[in-house]
Amino acid sequence: MEKPVSAFDALIVGYGPVGAMMAGLLANRGWRVAVVDRLGDVYPLPRAVRFDGEAMRLFQELGIAGEMERDSTPIRGGEFVDAHFNRLEGAELPDGFLTPLGWPLGFMFHQPTLERALRRRVAAFDGVTVFTSHEAGPPREGDDYVEIDVTPVDGGPSQTLRGSYLIAADGAASPTRKAIGASFLSLGYDCDWVVVDVLLTKPVPALSPLVQQICDPARVVTFVPVVGERRRWEFRLNPGEVRQEMVAPDKIWAMLAPWVTPDVAVIERAADYQFHAAIADRWRKGRVFLAGDAAHQTPPFLGEGMCAGLRDAASLAWKLDHVKRGLAGEALLDTYQQERGPHALDLVDHAVATGKLMDQIAAAQKGGAWPTSYAAAYGGERGFPHLHTGVLALTEDDPTDFVTGYQCPQPRVEMGDGPVLLDDALPAEFCLISARDVSDLLCAEDEALLAHLECRRVILAPSQRLSPELDELLAENDAIIVRPDRYVFGVANARVSLREQLAKLRSHYSL
Repeated sequence: MEKPVSAFDALIVGYGPVGAMMAGLLANRGWRVAVVDRLGDVYPLPRAVRFDGEAMRLFQELGIAGEMERDSTPIRGGEFVDAHFNRLEGAELPDGFLTPLGWPLGFMFHQPTLERALRRRVAAFDGVTVFTSHEAGPPREGDDYVEIDVTPVDGGPSQTLRGSYLIAADGAASPTRKAIGASFLSLGYDCDWVVVDVLLTKPVPALSPLVQQICDPARVVTFVPVVGERRRWEFRLNPGEVRQEMVAPDKIWAMLAPWVTPDVAVIERAADYQFHAAIADRWRKGRVFLAGDAAHQTPPFLGEGMCAGLRDAASLAWKLDHVKRGLAGEALLDTYQQERGPHALDLVDHAVATGKLMDQIAAAQKGGAWPTSYAAAYGGERGFPHLHTGVLALTEDDPTDFVTGYQCPQPRVEMGDGPVLLDDALPAEFCLISARDVSDLLCAEDEALLAHLECRRVILAPSQRLSPELDELLAENDAIIVRPDRYVFGVANARVSLREQLAKLRSHYSL
């Protein structure tokens, strides 16, 4: 007897933050989505603790930014300190500090709370079907579909799910990655740590409001003020220490003793980890794609692991949608790894450099050589990566203009219904933003491309801009071409015309 087959537009394996975001972004575009996860509910303990302003723009796209903001705390800053807590490098952020993205630099959060909010939003879409407590089998591809068998973890008959595409956000051990023959390429950073999450039961004023990398030669430690009464310590294990032994309560409290004791805190979680730095050699095989930890693993020192996975979802969602709608050919999907791979690799490499810097500072206090550069530290000069290949007006061989391949700034604007953040007034499609009507710069072929892409043309006069994030860009350029994921495709100005830039965009699309 044949198994029943249920048809969807996309199958998503893994219902953590990345899988849920992928489901939400596709469902918001009208896709019918099936999500499969072997757990019956949200994993109950905290893991990721930080998301950034770019992630908040994705929550904004799904309409839950306010809820996320309510349940999180803006980051106050971070610092590298020596064994005596003397600052070596760092930065504190003033109250109310906003980046050009329209949001604070980052937020501290409680992952189970975030996941429940994200799942509630996903569940509100009519097109999403969730198979929790189900195990997904390996993918099988046909000419125009991919399918998997899903089986209840408690036993029972399996069924077949079929979709046009499958996105595997099934974690670092990803069975799907193995099934498509992809392998992790290691950056050579495999270190043993113990991560401890505590809940304060009494105020502890001595605890820093900043993230701290404590470079103590006796033991390197990361301290993270999370949200509410939650605090995290990450302890680097020393040679000879065994991970499984170091999570015993007496060992944990001994390591926590310089900061908290059982009379002011309770342990919520203590887990031993081996931090890895790795990236998959291939993120796509036919109709199957990897995202999140299935595609890359990073040490946690930058707090960018989950954020990188959410960027994967944002990049892949609009490209899949444009192919499904017939706006572009399958070649557009090849740009997914072209764009996201180098960006994720740069962040992983940065996190490795941060970890090595901590070790070097600790060793220097025992007579070793002090670092000659603090570029990888908080407040250091190493910049955040940008896209430099793929669906962009500049290629990786072109010098950067420090705009193309970066997220478009997001001011507060007046669009007729009162003040809003710019994204709230724009669809998640291509947008052409200018300070004046630029129709005179377009030819009939350009007009056809913009219509084909359903590109929103937005004129933002100075009087409409209630904050200055776009003022300089609009003063220096005739127009800004913004992608559906809010990255800048390119700018038009006296050096490169709007028609030239649209010709580059047209090369990715079939009219």
